[in-house]
Amino acid sequence: MPLPMLGRVQVLYLGGTQTRHIAMEGIHNMAERLQPQRPFGATGIRVPLIGYGTAPLGKDHISRDHAVRCLEHAIDLGITYLDTSPDYGSEPHVGAVTRRRRSEVFLATKINHRSKEGVLNELKRSLDKLQTDHVDLIQVHAVNAWADLEQALAPDGAVAALEQARTDGLVRFIGITGHARPELLAHALRQYKFDSVLVALGMADHLVSSPDTFLLPLAQERSTAVIAMKVLGHGEFTNIELALRYSLGLPGVSLAIVGMDSIEQINQNVAIAVAFKPLSEDERQRLIDEVQPIVERDAQHASEEAGRSPLFWLHDTKVMGWEKKDEPEMVWY
Repeated sequence: MPLPMLGRVQVLYLGGTQTRHIAMEGIHNMAERLQPQRPFGATGIRVPLIGYGTAPLGKDHISRDHAVRCLEHAIDLGITYLDTSPDYGSEPHVGAVTRRRRSEVFLATKINHRSKEGVLNELKRSLDKLQTDHVDLIQVHAVNAWADLEQALAPDGAVAALEQARTDGLVRFIGITGHARPELLAHALRQYKFDSVLVALGMADHLVSSPDTFLLPLAQERSTAVIAMKVLGHGEFTNIELALRYSLGLPGVSLAIVGMDSIEQINQNVAIAVAFKPLSEDERQRLIDEVQPIVERDAQHASEEAGRSPLFWLHDTKVMGWEKKDEPEMVWY
């Protein structure tokens, strides 16, 4: 069945009450325009601005047919970077597509085990589900604590397993991911020559942990590919265009992984990527104005939950100037 021709794609704006229309000549032309355009670190690979975050496709209510339809549509539009993980539940869906279109995509998955044996067994299970004999990128998943990084870098740990997997032809590149502590990921890059780092790089992350300050300069210095995630605040941000453009405009970012579970979302994100330009100062401030109260509410919720935890300070993300309504006028975020 031929793909539908779309004359326009709606892009949500702040509050969800205003829309902007980005004119498109048609969906086929749009596919031709979303090309691999940014270098993926020092790998020699070029990637599109948008990667498919397949975690939403692993939800119980998503059927195989629907997941395959979304993935096929995305690849047809030029989203050829597919991101998955054993704990997403989406690897079998991805495998149903990659068994036929493996040569068209850059395939990335992750490992959650930390021992050498555990990692190699986990990787082999993933390859079976993905119906392929290798992945392009394998990533040590969710390194958010010092102890976790020590496990990954141990002589009999995750990285040792992935080096063996690379020698055996099961993987091409080795990366690391983390959500909450960019300074820990920066330390990891100093300890090992990772090919890529997948890190939360939305505006909320900038306001709380500022990975653009503590991680991105080092990644650029070491020619490490940077993959942005959580760019839409896990669905909390309403101004999708500004949020995505902010993350794509950060120095050294190769692409942004976006979770999508519908054709409409795919079309919308491709339209934004095709028309990408960095944020103006006014647009950046508008995005901050939207995200700040979300961060404040989340900090309050975390504070209430952490009150029942003996290590409450590890979860503290509140910003005192916001909490006390005492923000300096000349502050610049």
